[in-house]
Amino acid sequence: MYLRSLELQGFKSFPDKTKLTFNKGISAVVGPNGSGKSNIGDAMRWVLGEQSSKSLRGKTMEDVIFSGTLHRPKSSFAQVIITIDNADGALKTEDEVVSVSRKLYRSGDSEYQINGKAVRLKDVTELFMDTGLGKDGYSIIGQGKIDEIVSSKAGDRRQIFDEAAGISKFRSRKEETERKLLAAEDNISRLTDILSELENRIGPLKRQCEKAKQFKLLDDERSQLEVSLWVNRLSELTAAQKQFAEKLRTQKAEYEQISQTLDELDESIEKGFADAAAQGARAEEHREKIHEIELRNSQAAAKTAVIENDIEHLNSQIAQLRESIEQSKSSGYFLQTRLEERTAALADLQNDREQAAAQAAECEQALGGAAEDLSQAATQTERLSAELNALYLKRSNAAFRLETAKNSAAAALEALGSLGEEKQTYGEKLDMYSAELEKLTAAEQRLTTEQTELANRTAGFEKLYQSKSAKLKEAGAALNEDESRLRGANQRLGILRDLENAMEGFSYSVKFIMKAAAAGRISGVCGSIAQLISVPDEYSTAVETALGGALQNIAVENEDGAKRAIRLLKEAKAGRATFLPLTSVNGRLLNDAPQGEFGYVALAAELVSCDERYKGLIRSLLGRVAVAEDIDAASAIARKYGYRFKIVTLDGQVVNAGGSYTGGSVSKSAGILTRKNEISELERTAQKLTADIAEQKTRCEKLSQEAQKLAAELEGGRARAAEIKNDMLRNSLEQKRVSQAADELKNGADKLNESLEKQQKLLADSEEQSQQAAQEMQKLEGEIGGMESELSQSREKNAAAAEQRTKLSQQLSELKIAEAELSKDIEACKDQLKQINDSIEAGRGDESRLLEEIAACETAIADKKAETQRIADEAAGSGDETAALEEQINAARRRQYELNAEAEKLRAEQKNKMNERETLSADMTRLSERDANLKSEFDKLVGKLWNEHGLTRTEAAEQYEPPEDVSAAGIRLNELKTQIRSLGSVNLGAIEEYAEVSERYEFMTSQLGDVQKSKRELEELIESLTENMKSIFTESFDRINKHFSDIFVELFGGGKASLSLTDPENVLECGIDINVAPPGKVIKNLMALSGGEKAFIAVCIYFAILTVRPSPFCLLDEIEAALDDVNVAKYAAYLRKFTDKTQFIAITHRRGTMEEADVLYGVTMQEDGVSKLLKMDMDEAKTAAAAAAK
Repeated sequence: MYLRSLELQGFKSFPDKTKLTFNKGISAVVGPNGSGKSNIGDAMRWVLGEQSSKSLRGKTMEDVIFSGTLHRPKSSFAQVIITIDNADGALKTEDEVVSVSRKLYRSGDSEYQINGKAVRLKDVTELFMDTGLGKDGYSIIGQGKIDEIVSSKAGDRRQIFDEAAGISKFRSRKEETERKLLAAEDNISRLTDILSELENRIGPLKRQCEKAKQFKLLDDERSQLEVSLWVNRLSELTAAQKQFAEKLRTQKAEYEQISQTLDELDESIEKGFADAAAQGARAEEHREKIHEIELRNSQAAAKTAVIENDIEHLNSQIAQLRESIEQSKSSGYFLQTRLEERTAALADLQNDREQAAAQAAECEQALGGAAEDLSQAATQTERLSAELNALYLKRSNAAFRLETAKNSAAAALEALGSLGEEKQTYGEKLDMYSAELEKLTAAEQRLTTEQTELANRTAGFEKLYQSKSAKLKEAGAALNEDESRLRGANQRLGILRDLENAMEGFSYSVKFIMKAAAAGRISGVCGSIAQLISVPDEYSTAVETALGGALQNIAVENEDGAKRAIRLLKEAKAGRATFLPLTSVNGRLLNDAPQGEFGYVALAAELVSCDERYKGLIRSLLGRVAVAEDIDAASAIARKYGYRFKIVTLDGQVVNAGGSYTGGSVSKSAGILTRKNEISELERTAQKLTADIAEQKTRCEKLSQEAQKLAAELEGGRARAAEIKNDMLRNSLEQKRVSQAADELKNGADKLNESLEKQQKLLADSEEQSQQAAQEMQKLEGEIGGMESELSQSREKNAAAAEQRTKLSQQLSELKIAEAELSKDIEACKDQLKQINDSIEAGRGDESRLLEEIAACETAIADKKAETQRIADEAAGSGDETAALEEQINAARRRQYELNAEAEKLRAEQKNKMNERETLSADMTRLSERDANLKSEFDKLVGKLWNEHGLTRTEAAEQYEPPEDVSAAGIRLNELKTQIRSLGSVNLGAIEEYAEVSERYEFMTSQLGDVQKSKRELEELIESLTENMKSIFTESFDRINKHFSDIFVELFGGGKASLSLTDPENVLECGIDINVAPPGKVIKNLMALSGGEKAFIAVCIYFAILTVRPSPFCLLDEIEAALDDVNVAKYAAYLRKFTDKTQFIAITHRRGTMEEADVLYGVTMQEDGVSKLLKMDMDEAKTAAAAAAK
């Protein structure tokens, strides 16, 4: 088995997905301080299940998630995946490749996966247990942790040796088994208490059960006789009901015949009145028609007046139209005169446009000549301009050469100045490096001093830490004791609450009522007396004795509630109970209480606390009961007061009214009130213990924090010691670097002198080129002056020709504009002529239209006059129609009067029939009442059958046994009822309850046996595990000890070393001492060793463990940091010996380890806060270097 790869994403300084692939052998991870190398080791420990954020160098677990930089946002999760080659089956799984993943979100949610399947942390831990891997294994040695193997106390070294011996899995199983054993002991205690309670209940329940069985025998016989007598009576009632039913049928038939006759009379009366109403309605319809005729005549007169008005308007319109025709004729003469004037104006405009066109043609000819002159002048100007441009170009080239030469000279001068400054800078840097060497030497001395002071301070912190740890251990022991007491109290409290909730000790009838009230089947139930009162513990026995069976009395709101409860008990055959209505029970206190008598305590009612509304009940039950200290005091008081009232002692003895005594032993845990008080006391105890435990936890946490703070100080001191050692190493390297840099500066100064000579030569060449270019420019300036004079004369001629062409062009433009304006005027004149002609034609058309409108108006007048004549003809014929309608109205009124008279006769006959029906209805009612009485008796008997026996009539008839003598059966029924009453209160639930309790007792007894057997098996398993662990650990420890001794001699070059147990009699719990003697030294205390020696001894122990129990792969984080170069080389060479069985990932700064590695991973931080990886195969690099050397 070996590690194939490690993949990180969002973990600490690795925000991007980063994958490291590993081969067998040694892989080294290198990089500068702060680059994120150790984050790779943290990732390995984290994915294997590490739960301590402190071990991962953080305050909270969220600190492992990349927190972002100035340029990158923070990650939402952190994930690490390791992939392991399991071809050899070292891990207990069938998969040849095992992938383990852990993912944490900022919300706090986390998940573990093995080969993509979600698992628990426990599964991951068990997968790697006893393989050397895991968060607590020896496969991962963190930064600065190697020397803890030597520096820590003897007891703290056990963990790594347990893992190396392979007993971690056994220890885990043993701890789990011990937890199970503790749970089994708790269960045994709980079952014992429950059995004790059940034993107290079985005896009384057995007696109640036998009594209930006798009651059931008598009650069954009573029930059978009662059912038979009731069924016999039901038969008699059924026969009587049949007789009454026959009489009722006859009367009902007669009643229905009379009702039918009445219905027919109702229909006839209704029809007569309806016909009379129809005749009246017909007369009203005729009256409406006459009204409509009169209305129509009045509307015709109005319409005639409207038509005459329309005719008058039409005549007025004809007159207006004729007047319009005369006006149209006069406007025609005016338009003709206007037409002649505009025709003459058009002829004048056309003549002016022809003259303007002739002038524009002459101007265009002159403009053509001026353009030809301008073209010739422009050609000469262009030639001169081209020649002048060529001269300008030559001058520009000469100026460029001159400027280039000047720039070269300036650059050479600038370079000379820069080189001079650089030469000066080189001198300053040499001085600076000299000063830096002096500072480094001083820093080396300061670090040496700080190292000594830090060693002294760390020793002081070590003593304080040991003191705090001892106090923490004592506080932890006290806390465990209180927690054990709290568990016991809670256990006893749970048992008592179970008994209280199950109402253990209450009769079945009381339980039944309370359950029915809780279920809402019955209302008005307040609770039992035991539930409603509270009594101080010292008086509970006395009050419980005084109340006796009254403890189970049930308080109800009123008498109705009591009756409902009794009815429910009777229906369910659930036994008997006593009910105390608040409205009727209200007792008084004893008037002559024995106040001041020796041994007198108080009246029992005065010792009880309850709600004010229940005070009357308590006075009724306990108001005449006195409480005395003991039986002697009670006897004396009773004798003095003539035995008039009951006296109860504090220990439960009784002197009854009348002089009888009741007493004996009382079980402290058997009473209902005692149990209630014990629950209250246990609750108070549990509350106090909870508060004490919270206080103890606070103290433990405070001590733990102080111890952790001291441990952090120790850790910080050790870390600072390692830093100082690293700083001293870096100081040495820095001194070497500064010396090398000074040598390089001297070589650079020589090269700088050569550059100065080159720049001086370049400056001389540039000055010569500049002088030649200046002479050439002077010659070209003369030629350019003559050419510019000639070009000026040519441009003046060109300007005169251009001016002439502009004037002609402007004149031509004005003529063209004038011609266009005349064309527009001609078009406007033509439009006016067209409009005048259109107006003349329109006038002629309007005259024809007006004549047509006059003809239309005359036609409309003729139509209106014809309509007036038609309306007059219609009004003349309406008089005859009105006379006919008046005759029809008179006939309808006569028929209405006849129909009303006939209906009144039928109504008198109807009244007589209704009287006959009422008489018959009274007779039927009397029969129905007698029948109802029979039915009521019948229904009551049927209801009794159902309510008291749960039988329907049919079911009762099936069970019916006809009695030979009904009167003898009634006598036997009364005897049975008397015998049942003599039994007194019967708990029918006792049969079922006794069976239930017996079954529960047997089950609990069986459970107790099983748990005791399980306890014995667990104890045997613990003993077996302990022996196996001792054997395995002893053998492994001896082998590790031998290899440690050999490796120490080999690596140190002599001396001797061994490991020993602090208590050989307790090999599984004792500490482990390290005894060493390097060559030429006598060491009495490991603290006397140097840091390097401690680290090298720890490496020897680590190598001894790997020899005995090789780990598949190991991650070593700078464990050789404290070693010198010689020992680093030894360490790396020895590491190579294990590579056939173990794969190593070494995080290191040391050259010796790097040289021994097969693959190098470089960790850099190119971007602040973000780590990147580079990979280099050392074999390939060595091959390439050898090839390059050849």
